[in-house]
Amino acid sequence: MPRNNKDIQISSQVAVKCELFRRGCFDFITVRDEKKHDKQADALKILTDSEHVEFLYGGAAGGAKSWTGVSWLMFNCLTYPGTKWFVGRKSLKSIRETTLITFYKAAAMYGVERDVFFWYNGQDNYFEFFNGSRINMLDLNYLPSDPLYERYGSSEYTGGWIEEGGEVNFGAYDTLKTRIGRHLNDHYALLRKLFITCNPKKNWMYQVFYKPAKQGVLPGHQYFISCLVHENPFIETDYIKALASTTDKVKKERLLKGNWDYDDNPNALCSYDAILAIFGNHLAITTGKKYLTADIARFGSDFARICVWDGYKVIDLKCFAVSKTTEIQQCIIHFQKKYRIPSRNCIADEDGIGGGVVDNCGIEGFANNGRPFANENYMNLQTQCGYKLAEHINASEVGIEPDLLSQEDREQIALELEQLQTWDVDSDGKLKLKPKEEIKMDIGCSPDWRDVFLMRCWFDYNEYDIPENLGDIISSIGY
Repeated sequence: MPRNNKDIQISSQVAVKCELFRRGCFDFITVRDEKKHDKQADALKILTDSEHVEFLYGGAAGGAKSWTGVSWLMFNCLTYPGTKWFVGRKSLKSIRETTLITFYKAAAMYGVERDVFFWYNGQDNYFEFFNGSRINMLDLNYLPSDPLYERYGSSEYTGGWIEEGGEVNFGAYDTLKTRIGRHLNDHYALLRKLFITCNPKKNWMYQVFYKPAKQGVLPGHQYFISCLVHENPFIETDYIKALASTTDKVKKERLLKGNWDYDDNPNALCSYDAILAIFGNHLAITTGKKYLTADIARFGSDFARICVWDGYKVIDLKCFAVSKTTEIQQCIIHFQKKYRIPSRNCIADEDGIGGGVVDNCGIEGFANNGRPFANENYMNLQTQCGYKLAEHINASEVGIEPDLLSQEDREQIALELEQLQTWDVDSDGKLKLKPKEEIKMDIGCSPDWRDVFLMRCWFDYNEYDIPENLGDIISSIGY
């Protein structure tokens, strides 16, 4: 609160900016040295409109995402007394080392003097403003003891910001979007807002925002804006040169070009380019020997997927959303007859309801947590087959007939095969595969395509070679 004439003058300047913010005039944020950041202006309009609730802003490094976030929170607090907001990242340390610094820079630029207009509580991690408004800093790290983020289940916020959404678990997003719009929103006629900033990442943001926006089916309460480094007129030239000079293709695609289809996970077992190559792959191994793999859906959750293989090439397939096991069994038998696939060359996930399909069809059963073959150093059978599948993909041996798939199917397959990742790499002992529960939390669905593909590798260890002259052999031994 003002303490001398200088503070009164600063207060007056801030009051003007607050009124401009209230009226939707953001030039004092978006214009500098006669240059305007058009994407940032668009972002601030979305953040203050009465239509969109969830807003994802990002697409590359250097798009002024953090500056937009701190400016939005700061002027909401100054303009609407007593409101309550949050900024969340994977760790409080990251907030203190990056977001906090950006906040202080923005405050200094706009004349919002520290210890006059706001105070920082470093012990409990929040900003308190002179008018009673507040910004809480949230640690959004995933805790196995709190998978549903119930630690924030009773919180009430006017709105909030998830920064670096690529580091944040789906559960945090799913919980926090229910905690906004609960503190003075009606009093000030403020629509609840969840702001998310990010660099491209193949996690829940890809599924919930980017992919639907690309297809033109994003729900009306959500919005996505992609901002590239070249679209920020205030960025330092050397920063762009530094991004362009990197020899890491993945980093260049993601951070410079804003390409969402490249990931930089060091634990990935397959490269993105190798995964894309399976669609219409002319190098896929075909042997004339047919196989069938089936991943059986659980009611109300996953898809059931059935693939027919010639060697390591998928030549036919069928997908079921929610189906009776009898329909799945009929499809398996139909494919067996059509392609003359013996039961010994057919396998289905026998966990849960899949066990009934295995028994009724008389085919092989795949036990995900079963013991790996040949005493190899894997945690379980699923891990062993996942690593083997990655070997085949990287060697350009896997293929799919292109006319079997829609573009959406291709994107989903690529997304799930990217989830073939080593897990817990710092621990000693057996090799592990990224758990299905972790995949669901990252991409928001079960990796059904990944599972039906990796089951094909079971036959790498259980191949039945029946000689063509079996009849002569039987006759020669007197049968």
